[in-house]
Amino acid sequence: MEKRGLVRRLFKLLRLVAINLLLLLILLELSALVFYFSQTRSFFYPLNKDRIKASATQFEVSGSNREAWTFDYQIHPYFGFITQRSYADLPLKRANKDQFIIGIFGGSVAQEFCDYEFQHRVMAKSLQSLPEFQNKQIVLIQFANQAHKQPQQLLILNYFLSVGQELDMAINIDGFNEVALSYLNNKVGTEVSMPNDYIYSPLVDLANKDFSSEQLGLSLEILQLKNSLQNTFNRLRECKVATCYMLRWAQARYFLNRYREKSQTFSQLKREEGKSSLVYLKKIDQSLEDAEALERIVDIWFNSARGMNDVLAARKIPYFEFIQPNQYFPTKRQFSVEEMKIAFDEKSGYKQGTIKGYPKLLDRVNNLQSAGVKVFNAVNAFDETREIVYRDNCCHYNDLGNEVLARYIGQSIVTDLKSKRVP
Repeated sequence: MEKRGLVRRLFKLLRLVAINLLLLLILLELSALVFYFSQTRSFFYPLNKDRIKASATQFEVSGSNREAWTFDYQIHPYFGFITQRSYADLPLKRANKDQFIIGIFGGSVAQEFCDYEFQHRVMAKSLQSLPEFQNKQIVLIQFANQAHKQPQQLLILNYFLSVGQELDMAINIDGFNEVALSYLNNKVGTEVSMPNDYIYSPLVDLANKDFSSEQLGLSLEILQLKNSLQNTFNRLRECKVATCYMLRWAQARYFLNRYREKSQTFSQLKREEGKSSLVYLKKIDQSLEDAEALERIVDIWFNSARGMNDVLAARKIPYFEFIQPNQYFPTKRQFSVEEMKIAFDEKSGYKQGTIKGYPKLLDRVNNLQSAGVKVFNAVNAFDETREIVYRDNCCHYNDLGNEVLARYIGQSIVTDLKSKRVP
C-alpha cells in the first residue's frame, strides 16, 4: 500500500510538472505572438511565409560592407575581379553538332537567371517552339558574374572568343549595375569605368598588404559574425511557431549589433592609399557632378553594348541585350505591402543611381537599336504580375521573378527570329 501511494504521489507530481510545463509553453507562445505582432503589425497565424521572410530582411547585411567582399572574390588580370572558381572550365568545347551554345553575360541578376534556367529551361522551351531549335540541345554558358558591369562584359566576351570559345548566341542582361554601381564609384572617387569599387578596393588593399594585423583580425571576426547572422537569418525565416521566431529574432539581433559594431570600428581604421600600389585602380581627384557622371556612365554602357554586338555580328553570332527590371525605377507595377517590405530600403546606396540613371539609359535605347543592336527594354516585364517577384532590397528576383523574366526573354528572341524569316 505504501509503495502504491508513493507511485500515486509521484504520478501526481509528474502530472503537475507536465501541466505547468505546458502552461509555461503556452504562455511563452502567447508572449511570442504578442512580440511578433509588435514587430510586424500582423498575426503569426495563419502562417504566411512571405510575411515572415519580409520581417526577417531587417537582419540582412548590406552589400556595401567592403570588408566582407575580400573573402568572396579574387583579382583577375583581365576582368578586375571574379567570384572564386568562375570560368574554371572554360572554354567549353562543342560536344556534337546538335548543341546550340548560348553565352549569358551580365551581373548577379544574369547569374541567377542562368542558374534558374539551368534547372527549369523556361527560355529554352520558348526557343524550341521554333523548327530550327526542335532538334537542338541548348547549352548555356554562364559568363555573368556578380557585381560586374560594362565594360567587363565586353572584355570577357573578347577574351573568351580569342581563346576559342564557340558561341551560337549571346544574351546580356544589364542596366542596373551599370548605373547603380558606377554612380557609387564616382561618389567615392573611383573612375566610373573601373570595376565596382566596393569590391575591388579591399582586394587591392589586400594585394598591397595594406591591411594591418588589426584590420585582418577585425575582418576575420566580421566575416564570422556575418556567417552566424546569415545562418540565424535562414533559420528565422523557416520558423513555424512564434516562440521559435522570438528566440531566433533575439539571436539575430545580437549578431547584427555585433556585426555593425565591428564594421563601424573597421571603417574608422585609417588606410593609407599609396601611389606605389601593385594594382592599378584609376582614381579621380574630385567626384563629377551627377549629370556629367551619368552621361559618362551611359556612354560607356552604349559603347560597350555596341562593341559586343559588332564583334559578334562579324562572326554571324546573334546578340540580344535586355535592360533588367528594378524596383527603384518606377513603372505601372503595383507592389503589395509584403513585397514593399522585401524590396525597398529608403537608405539603399543603389537607389539614387537607379532613379537618376535609368531614364538616361532608356533614352539611348533607340540610338542603340539604330546602330543595329537588338536591345529590349524589359523594365515593365513584371507589371502584370501581382505576386511577389523580388527577394531583396537590391535588385534580385525570386523563382517567380526569374520565371517571368525567362519567359519574356525567350518570347522576345522568338519574335525577333520569326521576323527575320524569309517568306
